[in-house]
Amino acid sequence: MFSYYGSKNKIAKLYPLPKYDLIIEPFAGAAWYSVLHRNKNVLLNEKYNVIHDIWNWLINEASSELILNNADFYSGQDISQIDLPKPHKDLIGFCINRGSIAPRNIVQKWSCQVASKPNWASTTNFALKRIAKILPEIKHWETQFGDYKNLPDIEATWFIDPPYQFGGEHYSVNGIDYSELAEWCKTRKGQVIVCENTKADWLPFTALTEIQGQRVKTIEAVWSNYT
Repeated sequence: MFSYYGSKNKIAKLYPLPKYDLIIEPFAGAAWYSVLHRNKNVLLNEKYNVIHDIWNWLINEASSELILNNADFYSGQDISQIDLPKPHKDLIGFCINRGSIAPRNIVQKWSCQVASKPNWASTTNFALKRIAKILPEIKHWETQFGDYKNLPDIEATWFIDPPYQFGGEHYSVNGIDYSELAEWCKTRKGQVIVCENTKADWLPFTALTEIQGQRVKTIEAVWSNYT
């Protein structure tokens, strides 16, 4: 839904389609897989309180009008001075600093550049307009705060996108025991889709696609109990 380190906005469509009416994301992040299939019932679990609070605000409190009324910014602006609820401000903080691990306060120059399509005043403006447009379609979602192990073991499409074995150390909240996570993934009921890159060895992952990061190319990988 928004820009976040490791988010799947460019490749969500490459993963298997959901086979169940309920999608559960144990590591919600920006939840691009659920956004792609947002007509489904969705349960987002998140242990990082900043991300959880953004989702809780979007689902239960935010309106499209409120988001659109706070969508124009200038390079160098300090958004910490804006009088908005913290989750709203944190959402903007991710949009003004693409791919960051935490929301930022200072608007970066790139986010104020004119976009390529008419009526898109800036890339930040576009991101917030997109969120405002999608927002009414996710109001039936639910969110939960806490460890992934606290989720109910029910039949669903489990889209599991944890902090990666190599690279996940950058997240504010990590501490993953990958052997434990592997067993947990294999015992979920329903359809299980697990994201990683090809460096990981805690499940027999297969290559999905190559992506260009800020510094290096990586090969995204996937494991699923459905062929």
